[in-house]
Amino acid sequence: MIEIAGGGLRGISCAVELLKRNFEVTIFEARQEIGNPVRSPGIIKNLDSDLIEITAAKKTVYGWALRREWLEKELAKKVVDLGGIIKLKTTAPKNSIDCTGGKSIAPGWPCAGSQDNLVNWRGGIVIKSNIPNDFILNEMSHDRFCFERGDGLVECWINGDLSRPTQGWLEIMQGEHPLSVDKIWADEAIKEGQDIAKNIIGSPQEVG
Repeated sequence: MIEIAGGGLRGISCAVELLKRNFEVTIFEARQEIGNPVRSPGIIKNLDSDLIEITAAKKTVYGWALRREWLEKELAKKVVDLGGIIKLKTTAPKNSIDCTGGKSIAPGWPCAGSQDNLVNWRGGIVIKSNIPNDFILNEMSHDRFCFERGDGLVECWINGDLSRPTQGWLEIMQGEHPLSVDKIWADEAIKEGQDIAKNIIGSPQEVG
């Protein structure tokens, strides 16, 4: 049995790769559910067609804007469908495969992650007519981006102070992520999880 610490995209993607190769896998997630609360942007460059509608994804010139928490939930279902086990509100055993990412301890996020060299990004969800002036809809720069999702809401993120829209934010988010916007996409977490799995598959003697 392979035990994985972390039920975000990194841990889920690692588990899926291992399950496809007939490993027995259990994911341990300290939160009470997969995909909540959200502390990561809902942007991804590559998305399977069967996930577009179910994640409220909308195509942009950069990639897809979507409900990231819904993507995590759908991939978690895939883990279970493949025979994996997900244990919520449970601390991972010692020597589990670390897929916790870079989140610090916060309300609803009881365990710190393991990545270093991350910076604070702040985000908010707003209606299209209420986007703050320092964001441009469906544009991305080195320190901010703002995309409309398929549910009609707009998700804005900035590496800096988050200004307040005239009518206020519908939801405010915050998380630790790489400084470069090139590394902040959901694809990066998915690839990291897949790479961890490939290293395990290539070194079966290290699996306890």
